[in-house]
Amino acid sequence: MEERMDFRILNNGSFIPSIGFGTYKAGTDTETEQVVVNALQSGYRLLDTARMYNNEEAIGRGMAQSGIHRADIILTTKIWHTDAGYDNTMRAVESSLKKLNTNYIDILLVHQPIGDYYGSWRAMEELYDQNVLRAIGTSNFYEDRLVDLIHHARVKPAVNQVECHPFNQRKTLWQVMRQYQVVGMAWSPFTRDRQPVFDHPIIKSLAEKYGKTKHQIILRWHIQRGFIPLPKASTLEHMQSNFDVFDFKLTNIDMDVMELLDERSFLENHHTAAGIERLLSIK
Repeated sequence: MEERMDFRILNNGSFIPSIGFGTYKAGTDTETEQVVVNALQSGYRLLDTARMYNNEEAIGRGMAQSGIHRADIILTTKIWHTDAGYDNTMRAVESSLKKLNTNYIDILLVHQPIGDYYGSWRAMEELYDQNVLRAIGTSNFYEDRLVDLIHHARVKPAVNQVECHPFNQRKTLWQVMRQYQVVGMAWSPFTRDRQPVFDHPIIKSLAEKYGKTKHQIILRWHIQRGFIPLPKASTLEHMQSNFDVFDFKLTNIDMDVMELLDERSFLENHHTAAGIERLLSIK
């Protein structure tokens, strides 16, 4: 399967896979280790984690146990708001490197635009210059915060990871990201089962038309839009099925039909007062 995977090019010239594997709430440490081993052996080469997930050590052990060379893995982690600021971010990166058992991080993201994330960005730029970080970017930055950072940063964000799924297609944000050559990553591409995306008749009809699963239709839609989806799966069969999306393409008409699903509904709107208060309560 690995040889059929395609790639995206970041604005610094790096190549990353067009699909990744999410590890948020992947289970106990032992379960997370095995999930990572299974994902890598299924063909995934992009892993997404964060300090806030409290699973970096398990991710590191899983990578080591997988038999996949570290240089072939694109590893993403994130700086939580409690580590915002220059000095805190420097310490946080050192901690993440130890936990992940690696001497570099492929992509480091500011997890939320909260606190002194400009101080964090300055630290990340220095570590990028030193090749400790191979790329830097943002997570949950909407149009206003992303454009502001782009215009005040020495190193431009390569990636912006946001909630994206058929019910929230982020069309305006996507236009801004394309304008500034920022690659999108999609967390919760299936809505975490909190919205009935798999019950929608359009998804069902496309799955029947292409002889694919509803999961595969949604992932293929993300990839063709240019967003890198980060699906999570616990079983080997489900992982392999989600990865098997490179032998078909949705037609332009079917891509247009998918646009009809956009309700602009959020699982989590981080830019409301309530959303910020909730995030600040997570230490």
